[in-house]
Amino acid sequence: MSTSAPTDGRGSGARQDDGAAGAGAGPLHLYLLGGFRAERPHGVPPAARWPRPGARTLVKLLALAPGHQLHREHVMAECWPHAELDAALRNLRVALHTARHALEPELRPRAASSYLTTDGALLRLVPGAVFIDADRVEALAENALSHGGLPELTAAFEAFTGELLPEDRYAAWADARRTRLADLRTTTGLALAERHLREDDPVRAAAVARRVHDQAPADERARRVLRDASRRRGAGRERAAPREDVDLEAARVRLDWALTLDRSGRYDEAIGVLRQALAAYALRGHADACALAAARLAEVLARRHRPAEAHASLRAHAPAPVAPAEVRAAHHMARSLVLFYEGAYEAGLDAARTAQAALGSPPAAATASLTPAPPPSARSALLARSLAQQAVCNGLLGRFDQAAAPAERALAAAEASGDPALLATVLSVLRENARRAGDLRQALRHGRRALALAEQAGRPTATAFERANLAELQLSLGDAVEAERLARAAVELAEPFGGTVLAFALTALARVRTAADPAGAAALLDRAEHRAREGGHRQALDEVRAARAEWAARH
Repeated sequence: MSTSAPTDGRGSGARQDDGAAGAGAGPLHLYLLGGFRAERPHGVPPAARWPRPGARTLVKLLALAPGHQLHREHVMAECWPHAELDAALRNLRVALHTARHALEPELRPRAASSYLTTDGALLRLVPGAVFIDADRVEALAENALSHGGLPELTAAFEAFTGELLPEDRYAAWADARRTRLADLRTTTGLALAERHLREDDPVRAAAVARRVHDQAPADERARRVLRDASRRRGAGRERAAPREDVDLEAARVRLDWALTLDRSGRYDEAIGVLRQALAAYALRGHADACALAAARLAEVLARRHRPAEAHASLRAHAPAPVAPAEVRAAHHMARSLVLFYEGAYEAGLDAARTAQAALGSPPAAATASLTPAPPPSARSALLARSLAQQAVCNGLLGRFDQAAAPAERALAAAEASGDPALLATVLSVLRENARRAGDLRQALRHGRRALALAEQAGRPTATAFERANLAELQLSLGDAVEAERLARAAVELAEPFGGTVLAFALTALARVRTAADPAGAAALLDRAEHRAREGGHRQALDEVRAARAEWAARH
């Protein structure tokens, strides 16, 4: 960890005038559900990229704390548990300075922050100036549960828009609030489902109960509501078509939830949810929907180093020639990704091109209604993915001149999709192309933007990957200190996930340390190779071997 950096001139124990905070700066909104981000409706937007992870963690700790204040000793214990006191104090001063200027970029040197203040040994988010989505959701749910009707319960349940800080899923300091919000969502959802039953609407009751069950499968109450709703439908109060609608809606919800799980690195859970959705569609005989669910399942299986199962899923549910273009493209993209993970780059390239070609054909109106309705941006997202995959495969095949054009075309499609996670992926490809072309400054710009978007989207594995790549870029630019910071942050974030992402992070840290600590770098490469083999990712193994060759050339 960093033990020396410029301070903000106040010191961690200095007192500020809270009464002046917030004047003229406008409110600050902190979002914790679905991934951390900060917004200001008025004034200069907060920084998209925070140079120090400790600063962001400090703000998150305060956002979760009762009364949004903590003693500085508590913050230091959470952020720098192994540091000596003097080093932890220095780190805290730097984190405070960084956080204040990230939240309020126009803040003048030595000026009081509008949002983050100190009062003796207490650190505080200014009341009335900082608003936090988790607080609002809790208030809505508690009010609806206490004396709300159907509209209030519906609004409260829908306000739970994502997991609390998915990028910090394994951080102990977020466990209590995460559990509290998860329990509150379950209770609110069950209250809403039971209210629908009392209103004699078992269809909506079952749809809500299934959503609760998908996230809390061990909760017996959700199963009870589902049984009650099923009995009422079976008694003839609902026709067969509405009952089928409920089952299909539950499957669609599972597809959306699986995407969130996948992007959060919870691959085994995503596989289970996707298998449930696939079974529901198969039971109803919806071949197009099965093909789409099977494609998503294959992608996650590939990430879990289960290529045989992935190929089997795709073979069992291959789309018909008359299937909608999005379904056929999704099938070929999934096949491309599986082949890519296996190191079959030429075949992966062909599959990505086939996916792009499928998008050029008109949709099949006769069967489109049976498929989970894609959003308007679905084609843009699939086009961006197919083009980006072509660029990646061409690069790995050494055809660098053929990698640039599809990557540039992918950028426009990714932006049109409105998906920050996808845009981060495309920018990552552009970063690599710029690095190969020797334009390190452009590569750095692409990489920083990709990192900010990965963080915004709440994708911890992608965030770790981008930090690792930025570390290597900073090393190439001669900034060993920043390279070390980024590489260490990448390893720290990747550790809980292991496998491929940790292999890349360890390789980056080894490259950073090759000159100063050759023995330590060699040990890191040993760990990286073990993790790459564990993840079954050909590219990760190639990166480790390249780093070993670089190490050998220097020593």
